[in-house]
Amino acid sequence: MDKQVRASAAADLAAIGSSAVAPLVTTLRDPRWEVRYRAAEALGQIQDPRVCVALAGTLEDPRDHVRYMAAKGLGLRRCPGAIAGLCRALEDENEYVRRIAAVSLGAIGDPGAIPSLKNRLTRESSPTVHEAIIQACRLLEEGQRT
Repeated sequence: MDKQVRASAAADLAAIGSSAVAPLVTTLRDPRWEVRYRAAEALGQIQDPRVCVALAGTLEDPRDHVRYMAAKGLGLRRCPGAIAGLCRALEDENEYVRRIAAVSLGAIGDPGAIPSLKNRLTRESSPTVHEAIIQACRLLEEGQRT
């Protein structure tokens, strides 16, 4: 199946909404990473509380593309129960996963993530991840002041 077909199928499933959550959650266990990636992408676009639990579990996927999409979806859905998993994702071997974890933590808005973000900031070598962490900290610190 080609990339465009998978992308189109993911968009169609996301448009279905809550009815698509259970089959998409099952699809997160598919042996093909491309299928898991698109399932995580679709889940991240659905407003349903089951999405947060499913995507949080996907942060441990063996494939970095899937971890990235799970972290992105958690931020899009602003899943408060995902803070611990996203803080762990700040230590991911892949810089894109680390960057989107920081962005998602900022989007969720829980100031409890600030210590993990600042801890990672002291060791981060990627300029784009470094900037994403700084931005997330600003967002979270400003949220505490309002």
